[in-house]
Amino acid sequence: MRRMERRADVERERRIEGGKETGSRRFATAISTLDKAFIAASQAANKALERLKEEPSLAVVVFTENYDKNVVLEGISKVLSKVPIIGAIVPDTIYNEESIVPRGIGVALWATNSADVIPFLIKGITRSEEAIVEDIRRFFDRSKIKRKYAYLLGIAPNISDDIPTKLARVFGKVAEFFDGVYVGVVGEFKPSPWSVIYNGDTYSDHVSAFIIESDVKFGTLLSQGFHPFIPFKVTSVEDSVIKELNNIPVVEVFRGILQRMGYSDEDLADPIKAGKILSRFYVDDEDLADPIKAGKILSRFYVEVADPSRHGRFKTSIIKSLDDRGLKVSTEISVNDTLWFAKADLEDMLEGTRKGVQLALSYVKDSSPAGFIIFENYTRISALGDEINKDKSNIRILSNLGFLGIPTVAEIIIHPDFYSGSQSGVMLGTLLANKGEQP
Repeated sequence: MRRMERRADVERERRIEGGKETGSRRFATAISTLDKAFIAASQAANKALERLKEEPSLAVVVFTENYDKNVVLEGISKVLSKVPIIGAIVPDTIYNEESIVPRGIGVALWATNSADVIPFLIKGITRSEEAIVEDIRRFFDRSKIKRKYAYLLGIAPNISDDIPTKLARVFGKVAEFFDGVYVGVVGEFKPSPWSVIYNGDTYSDHVSAFIIESDVKFGTLLSQGFHPFIPFKVTSVEDSVIKELNNIPVVEVFRGILQRMGYSDEDLADPIKAGKILSRFYVDDEDLADPIKAGKILSRFYVEVADPSRHGRFKTSIIKSLDDRGLKVSTEISVNDTLWFAKADLEDMLEGTRKGVQLALSYVKDSSPAGFIIFENYTRISALGDEINKDKSNIRILSNLGFLGIPTVAEIIIHPDFYSGSQSGVMLGTLLANKGEQP
């Protein structure tokens, strides 16, 4: 059973400190953990709709893979028949401002008085980058931007190894159309057939997205929380596999780091075994015995790539593997990049969330914040452990807003104030906002 499932009885009805009511009536969430798919979907959608008090402009839906997807979508569509919907099917763990559950169905609704919501299915993400870019450009050539700001909120399936970095490059090439791009990649860390939701259907080779043209700025929540401890210069790299750091083979670099942490030469003699040692910082022997869990629940080591143009800005990546080929990460790396090794640190993660919420709210100080759609990497969720409750309480208490959390294997941000690209191990949130005062 998954780690979260081992605590199912406790987590299923766990409530986050701070109460149920949120500060906005234009954003509402609900989660149902009932076993029957149609009833659970209907319950979550109806409860969110009841809390919203207004006609929804969009819906974001997430549910765990134990439910029949067709039955879930039938239940959702029955309640939200006229509402544009995007969403995700995930292995486990969803949350909102009230609860964190290993299995369930979550719905977030937003009602806007100052934005146009345009559903956008970006087709064929296994096609060439040029073809996808051309489709996006053609879409905007046909459309007229009516409002001051434009954002893209999307969900992609992890169906091939290069999807996160490929999509980051795609959206980087069309960045002139957007004031912010926020995309979560869902599924397992090991690429496999997976699905995202677009209105009443599911798709395994498309990005399900909204383009939101708004009169007001949206906020961005980006929380990392890793403590960098050793910098290196990348001196040899092939795709996303780092071969050398400071002109030293990367396995030798890691051998030196781990020796200082108390591992013997015998432990580290085999580079594959050395790679597995990383996971021991994070998972127990039972998890390591299961290759799927060992792949999903990765090490507490991360790498951070410094933004060459701005001091203090980083892209964060989990370590996917370490073997005789090199160190494989989940973001683009170039020769001469400054790369920091970092460790997940609970206090840094909690502080990162607090600072991230405050920064997100500062973006919307002249408008009315509604609520967050959050993509959070599985490795960050696992690194938080039981402290995930406190982490999500911080969002609720500091913002007094609702939020829906969707677990991801990679997060893509294209934004002028952050180091744009594919990241992993982070929590990425879009703070939707409205014009005027709260009702």
